Parts: sequence; C-alpha cells; structure tokens
Amino acid sequence: MKKIISALLVVFLAAALFAGGGKESKMSYKAGTYTAAAQGMNGDVTVNVTFTDSAIKSIEIGAHRETPGISDTPIKQIPAQIVKTQSLAVDAVTGATFTSNAILNAVASAVEQAGGDVAALKNKKAAVKKGAAVKKSADVVVVGGGGAGLSAAISAAQNGAKVILIEKTPLLGGNTIRAGGPYNAVDPARQAKVHAASDGAMASIERLLKVEPKNDKHKKYQAELKKELDAYKAEKPNRLFDCVALHILQTYDGGDYAGKIDFIEKLCSESLSAAEWLENNGLVWRDEIVICPGGLWQRAHVPQNSAGADFINTNKALADKLGVEIIMNCRGESLIQKDGRIAGVNAVQSDGTPIVLEAKKAVVLASGGFAASKELRKKYDPLLGENLQTTNNPANVGDGIVMAEAVNANLIGMQYIQCLPLGNPETGGLNGWIGGRGVEYYYQVNKSGKRFMAEDGRRDVMTKALLEQPGSFSYVIADSHLPFTNGKNLWGDDVENLVAEKKIFRADTIEDLAKQIGIDPAVLKKTNDDFNKAVETGKDPEFGRNLFGQKMDKAPFYASPRMPTVHHTMGGIEINLNAQVLDKNGKVIPGLYAAGEVTGGIHGKNRLGGNALVDIHVFGRVAGANAAKE
Repeated sequence: MKKIISALLVVFLAAALFAGGGKESKMSYKAGTYTAAAQGMNGDVTVNVTFTDSAIKSIEIGAHRETPGISDTPIKQIPAQIVKTQSLAVDAVTGATFTSNAILNAVASAVEQAGGDVAALKNKKAAVKKGAAVKKSADVVVVGGGGAGLSAAISAAQNGAKVILIEKTPLLGGNTIRAGGPYNAVDPARQAKVHAASDGAMASIERLLKVEPKNDKHKKYQAELKKELDAYKAEKPNRLFDCVALHILQTYDGGDYAGKIDFIEKLCSESLSAAEWLENNGLVWRDEIVICPGGLWQRAHVPQNSAGADFINTNKALADKLGVEIIMNCRGESLIQKDGRIAGVNAVQSDGTPIVLEAKKAVVLASGGFAASKELRKKYDPLLGENLQTTNNPANVGDGIVMAEAVNANLIGMQYIQCLPLGNPETGGLNGWIGGRGVEYYYQVNKSGKRFMAEDGRRDVMTKALLEQPGSFSYVIADSHLPFTNGKNLWGDDVENLVAEKKIFRADTIEDLAKQIGIDPAVLKKTNDDFNKAVETGKDPEFGRNLFGQKMDKAPFYASPRMPTVHHTMGGIEINLNAQVLDKNGKVIPGLYAAGEVTGGIHGKNRLGGNALVDIHVFGRVAGANAAKE
C-alpha cells in the first residue's frame, strides 16, 4: 500500500509540474496608471505606465534630459516592445544603452507599484521568429548608417543610382551622432570676422616652413603657404590668417607625416565645397568659427542645433526624399564575389533572418572604426588599457574591416589609435560638460588646480599629459563668455540639470568653484590669473599655448570633470583617391569602395580635431558618386 501511495504521489506531482510548465502563468496587477523614474545618461527618465488587472496597457515617456537623436530610438521602441511582448526581457538599443536601461528600470518600478511580478517579467523572453531568407537588389549597397554611409548613399542616389543602406543597430548615426560637430574648413567669408592669431600661433606656422620636405607635394605647399603668409603680412589685416595650404600642412605635420599627402590635399581642398553641399542638403551652420580640441587652428564650423545629430538628421531626411532604402537591425556578414568583382553583401537581421543584397554596380563599406573593440585595440596597440572607455558607438568593432580583409583588402595604419583628454568619467562619451564649443572657451586643471598642458595642442600629446596626472583626472574650467543655446550645451544637455546632479559645478567666483571641487582656492585663483595674463599677452610661458579667446573673468564659472577616452582609429582599409578599396598587391578590388573611419592612411599617426567630419563627407561623397558610375 505504501508503494502504491508513493507511486501515485509521483504521478500527481509530475502531472502538476507538466501542467505548470506547459501553461504560461497569468500576470496580475492593480489596475491604474503609475509613475516612476530611473537614471539615464543625463538624468532621470520618467515613465507613466497604465495597467489593466492582467496586462501592461500603455507606456508613455514623461520628463527626461536624454541626448536628442541618440535617445529617440529607445524612447520610441522600448515601450512598444514591452507592451507588445508583455515582458521586461527586452534588448537595449545598441548605442543608447543608458536610455534603454533607464526606461526598463523605470517600468520595472511601476510594475512593482502595481503589484506585478518583476522577476517573472524579466524572465519572460519573447520568442523571436526567424524569417524566411530575403533577397534584394540595388545598384549600390552601403554598409553602415553613420555619417559616411549616409553621405555615400545620398551621393550615389544624386548620381542616379538605386541605393540600399543597411545599419546593424536600431539607431542611425554611428559615431557622427555622438560627435561635438566641429567641421574644419578654410572659409574666408566666415573667418574674416575672426581676430588675428597671437604671435605664438603665427610662429607655429613659420615652423612648418622650416621642416625638411618629405616629397615634392610637401615642398609645393610649403611654397604656397609662404606666398600666402607674405601677402598677409604685407596687408597687415586685423583678421585671422588661414589658407588651404596651412590646413594641409598642419594635417600632414599633425599626423607625423605618416598620412598620405594626396589624400590630405583632397580632404582639405574639398572641405569647404563639402560643407556647402551639406548646407544645400539642409544643414544650418552657426556663423561663428571656433577652435576644435586638437584642431590646431580656428577653422571649425559647428551646426546650429544638436552637434553631430544635425548631420544625421539632415542627411536622413534627404536620403528618404531621394528614395534610399534603409534597413535597420541588419548586420553585414560577408561580401559576395562573382566574376572577379564584389557583387553584393550577405547580411542577417537581428531576428536571424538572412538577407542577400545584390549590388549591380558596387558596395560601399562605411561601417566605422574599431575603437569599441577591446580585442582589436589590444591586438594593434597593447599599451592601451582595457579599462579605457570610448566615445564611440559600442557597435564600432571593426566589422567592415574584417569583411574587407576576407576578400584580400589591404589594411594600413591599424596601430594608430587616438585618445582624447575630454571623456565623461561615467560613460567615456563626449557629452556632459561645459566648454565644448571651442578650445578658446576653457582651460584644464588637475586635482591640485594647476594647468598641466597646452589645451590647443595635439590630441595625443594632450592625452599623454592627462594620463600623467593623479588619477588621469582633470577639470575643464570655463566661464560665461561661452554662449548656451536655450540653456543647453553643445550636445543638448540641460546646463541647470547638469549642475543639479553635480555632473558639473558652478559658482560666482573662482574661489567658490575651487571649494566645490576640493581644490585650494588660492591655487585655482592663481591659475586663473596666470591664464588671463596669457590671454592678454598672447603668450603662455609655462606650456606654450598659442590659441586664446577672451579672459576667464565672466561669472558664473564652471568646472567639468574629464578623463581620457578612446576616440578614433586612424587605421583601416586602404583606398585610392576614388575611394576604391585596394588589395594587398595595391590593385583595385572591382566593385568595392570604402569611406570614413573604416579606412586608413589619411590622418597618419594622429588626427586633427575637426577633420573626421570632413573625412566622412568628402570621401563619402566620392565613394557614392563613383559607385553609382561603376
């Protein structure tokens, strides 16, 4: 009898377990609308969640201060996915994880308020259905939806091609949407309003003329610069000196003469026409010209609104108008070879659906660099610490470089990886500080309140100087000469909120600012006085800074914490001046083009600040136009 009872208990228990496992447990809530908030990139993200007694009915995003452009996609997609799947096991949007996680955490808090089972919702992974294989065809297929990809797609479409662009994340923009937006171009009309450079800055130009020429073209531009400089001196105007020859020589010298001068010539010579092309596409430039960190001269143009997002929003709108088909969540995996040329791309969507994209004319690789890949960083520059964060989109892990290498493309300059001394200590990003419009608006101090470098120098030199400071930590000191747009900084961060959340510090005197950040007031006051004297005289005897704006004397004053961050990979796929990809024997790979940070050989060992956005638009235009004519 005991054996029979035991056997029956086992049967009943198994039946109960089978019934429970085969039937989804029903959720239960206290019906109503609940409000909750969670920390995002720039502060709290508020949600209003409405429940029935058995389901999440709707989610509305309330007050938030997330970065425009980057936050748009998760704000639109995450709530819709939660409601559709009735689950909190929703993937964050790559490139916008802080905003994504803030929404998920805030909704979880609302679920808890409504008496729901948060753990169950987090474990309830929605089934992903892999679709049937898809085949599409276009004249030109572009891989990558950042600045280079969009400019290539637009250029190809403007030259009559049918274009498909794929982007592996749910968010267009790549690194461009995260950029501060400075774009270098010699622009006599705008620069005519800029005051003359200091004696020290002019002396730096004279130094370029004394360098032993590396080649005939180098010698040609030295002669051209001397001619322009002599004419300027004879005129003695009270305006900034600049010319294309200077931009070329500073770029060449700034990369330690490792960049290809033919490419530098094209980059600098066509930067203004590309800026005008962008303007014709709908981009609005500010009238002012600024000094980009690491840009070495006052020639950076800045978009009117949200820094890098302006480039993406403008070009996305035009791409749509031109009929470019954009496929999101679609990762390029390999290039298709046929009859000795590149004939398309094998791709896969995030749900696993394979997509074969036929390119009747050509493929353009514009998938960005590899600054977010710790593995590739370690392979090519072992000295870079794995703990260093990056300004880059986390999706920038070198996919296009790997795809190109698989078809025998040559790689060049992969060991040249640039860091920037202006990273957000929390995220590694560029946002969240005051002073970002131009070098003339700030200086940097270490934890002791002392300057430690020339803030207008090369990025590699400045980063090295910061790495040598205690904790590799600094404060950017700025004052209220810096203009804000609607109370926001260059990235659209609300200044009042940055202060309230102690991401930056503000005070009416330098001494009070010093107290807030734990620095001896007398030390910071002396640093500020010395800096103002350097502005007044145009000479910085301690560090040799040459480029200045106004004195740091207009209250209130600001301090923004900053740390080193990995910013740009100068190496990548080798191309020719037509943006055609070259193989390991230096021959063109038919049907394959590349543009932007996925390429190498242009900037040399160090990239000038403000030249990347020029690169992606000059060579993006070239790649798209030539691909359309293939």
